[in-house]
This record gives sequence, C-alpha cells and structure tokens, in this order.
Amino acid sequence: MKLDALILAGGEGRRMGGSDKGLLSLAGRPMIDHLGARLRGCAEHVWISCRADQAADYTAVADGLLLDEGDSLGPLSGISRALQELSCSHLLITPCDTPLVSLASFRQMIAHSQAAPDQIVVVHDGDYLQTLHLIVPVAKAASLDRFRATGRRAVRGWLEQEGYVECHCQPALEFMNINTLEALAEARSLLRESAHKG
Repeated sequence: MKLDALILAGGEGRRMGGSDKGLLSLAGRPMIDHLGARLRGCAEHVWISCRADQAADYTAVADGLLLDEGDSLGPLSGISRALQELSCSHLLITPCDTPLVSLASFRQMIAHSQAAPDQIVVVHDGDYLQTLHLIVPVAKAASLDRFRATGRRAVRGWLEQEGYVECHCQPALEFMNINTLEALAEARSLLRESAHKG
C-alpha cells in the first residue's frame, strides 16, 4: 500500500464568521498543524485541498496543495481531484476541523484498509458514521467521477452507492467537528484537562 493523506480545508467557515477553520489556534498552533503532524507519522505525503486564497497560509503545512478550480462543489471536488492526480494507491482523507483525531485512530483506519484494500474504509465513532474520515483506493476515481457527473454532491450518497467497510474508532470526542466558537472552546478545555492529567 502506498498511502498519502489529504486534509480538506476549502470550506468557507460560515459558522465561524468566515474565519479559516484550519488556521484557528488550538494549544498554541493552528488546528491544521495538529493533523499535519500526526498524518506525517503514517502517510508518505500530506496534501491539502483548499482555495487559492488560502495557499499562502497552508504551503508550509503540507507536501503540496490541491487548489479548488472555480466554485467549489463541496468535499467531493477535492477528493476527486486528489484521486486523479496523486500517485499513491490509497488516500487517507480527513477534514481540517477535527484536530483531535489521534495517530492511533489513523493507524486503525490504515489497518482496516490493509485488510480490505479494494474497499473504502469509513470511520464510525460509536455514535455516527464519519463520512469525511475515510481511506479511498485510488482505483475508485472513475466511480466518483461517474457519481459527480449526475450532479450529486453528497459524500454519503457516493459511499452508499459504492459500498464501504466501517472502522470503529473511539472515543467519539476525537471526531468532534470544531466548526463553531463554542466547539473550539470545548476542544481547548479538553486539551487543558488532558494536559493536567498527563
């Protein structure tokens, strides 16, 4: 398996007042830095899917950027481009607003993918199916292109059409989406509590 990682960072952060979520500070550094550092421990290359106006801020975090072309059509746009352009065999995908995901969970996803290399692996956190935490074989690129050609944009719709295996990762708090100021405050509190216990 030749595994690369893709961080999805092209969202507009509407619930954050338009702030770039990946650059929000958590434990003294941007949220996306936490993910980048962990992914370097398990993937050959780390890529970021983002808008052109974000490029200057993200260049140092990744091995390369995949810039949205024109109006973004959601996360499937970035995933599709990565599957078409990268030379890996599998792509581990995660969004920039879930910086609490541990290296252990990423490695658990990889183990599931190694056991079922022809299948898409999707995280289930015990409460929800986390449809943006997945490993996709690059061979699925054509399937995704056909799905997008129908005008559909929902990741879950493609996964349900294509089929997938679940990877059960816990605790669910690792997969908390930090897409509001309240969630950011909660994440900061969780990290402080963890530091005190450690």
